[in-house]
Amino acid sequence: NAMGPAFQPYTVLQLTHSGRYSRPSGQPAPFLVQRDPLLDETVGASPDVPLVSDDYLDALVDAYLEAARGVQRCGFDAVDIKACHRYLMSELLAAHTREGRYGGTLENRARLLLDVVRRIRAELPGLDVAVRLNVYDAHPYPWGWGVDREDAQVPDLEEPLWLIGELVQAGVSLLNVTAGNPYHTPHVNRPFDRNVEGGYLPDEHPLLGVARLVDLAHRVKESYPKLTVVGTGYSWLRQYAAHAMAGAVKRGWADIVGLGRGALAYPGWARDVLERGELDQRKVC
Repeated sequence: NAMGPAFQPYTVLQLTHSGRYSRPSGQPAPFLVQRDPLLDETVGASPDVPLVSDDYLDALVDAYLEAARGVQRCGFDAVDIKACHRYLMSELLAAHTREGRYGGTLENRARLLLDVVRRIRAELPGLDVAVRLNVYDAHPYPWGWGVDREDAQVPDLEEPLWLIGELVQAGVSLLNVTAGNPYHTPHVNRPFDRNVEGGYLPDEHPLLGVARLVDLAHRVKESYPKLTVVGTGYSWLRQYAAHAMAGAVKRGWADIVGLGRGALAYPGWARDVLERGELDQRKVC
């Protein structure tokens, strides 16, 4: 152990249902909770692909609970329920056009996430529950969540902040704030200079994307000061990321800040911050 024998990391394992992006056998096999004319074509979700039923969604509560039992048996400190980036749990939050128990009203759209959290907290004491949550989809209404109904480029956090309050009451102790869709608007959740080959270039400067993610986490923390809030979206800052992260924590805009793709390229970054006080420019992505 590079951090010494006394080092005891806090470990979290994430659970997700990939929804419209599911590939259980290596080939696309979408599980749709609503029709979305902007996304259906890009994932091969033809009109022949049916929407999943309310009964199917009901059964997912037990499936998440059983998976969480496995997380606890493996010795993890917490389970993270993924409700972001337009996977199933995330897309349900935007299911304005869906009928039945899981669509239409805010309470219906939030039902599955809240039911999963409540069951885990009730039946698995000792296992903390975290949520990685899209608070802003950057996707037009009525198919988007956390967006202004007239302009999807403008976040509207009224519904996300209500949901976060419900999650806190249900027992969520840690919330990772994120946004966007990595398959449709990747610049929103991971600002970049260059996209994958053949990918688009956004109209906005990457620094604006970083600032948006920092601000979204700040607004959540400001609304729920006792909740442990994790900020993301700093990787584009490269060797300056650690300074920006420290500044955000110092100002109370987040309690923890994590690196995603930055950590993949530079797995020893946290140790270098602790021991050197800075990141190595040669190692950042």
